[in-house]
Amino acid sequence: MTSEPDPIESIAKGITKGFLELGAETIKDWIQKFKEKKISFVKDKENLKLVKEQYNSGELQIYKKYIEDKEKLMILRMGLILRKLEFLGEKERKQKLREDLIKKYKVKGLHIAQFVENGILNRYMGILLDDIESIENFKEKINDIIENIEKYVIFVKGDDKERFILEQALRITSDNLSMIFIVSGMGSAAELIKKLEERLIALLKEYELEKMSKRNKENLFFKRILKS
Repeated sequence: MTSEPDPIESIAKGITKGFLELGAETIKDWIQKFKEKKISFVKDKENLKLVKEQYNSGELQIYKKYIEDKEKLMILRMGLILRKLEFLGEKERKQKLREDLIKKYKVKGLHIAQFVENGILNRYMGILLDDIESIENFKEKINDIIENIEKYVIFVKGDDKERFILEQALRITSDNLSMIFIVSGMGSAAELIKKLEERLIALLKEYELEKMSKRNKENLFFKRILKS
């Protein structure tokens, strides 16, 4: 009788394989993909350096193992670059890339990039690992949240009204019965989320909260409580 493979061990092996296959796609090919997508951000030499730097990101290699859609991977790569620009304090260059994202991939594309920029995808994957069923189920859930990001995440803007955020949270969780629901924001939006935290907890009684605060980012992960 053969035993089922350990899914977590399989994931670890997959990550290692991703690093070993790093050379399968050259940096030149990757930059060409940006140009083909008409991402004008790469025309600047300093920006081009960032693109090359993120090519070697270990985080990206993990994503490539579980996300096969090349269009989505392209957006996730830009999310890593947005994060780096934020760290460097390069507001103008970051805004330029945001504009490119919206122009090419609409608001949904920007939100997918922010999903990486704000560190949400990393933690979401970690939460899934706490209760993993199989590799295929793991991949399915990762790809589902990226494809249907508006059903899982509210990206708060600094000028959003408090009532709007609360109504959105209630609507999304009621319509989709999401197992994990996320509220995320940066800068002034992060301060707004902190202000609304207690009201969100009171509103989402069927969820337990896990917070992830870092620098000027605030991410609230609401995990649905499973009833026995």
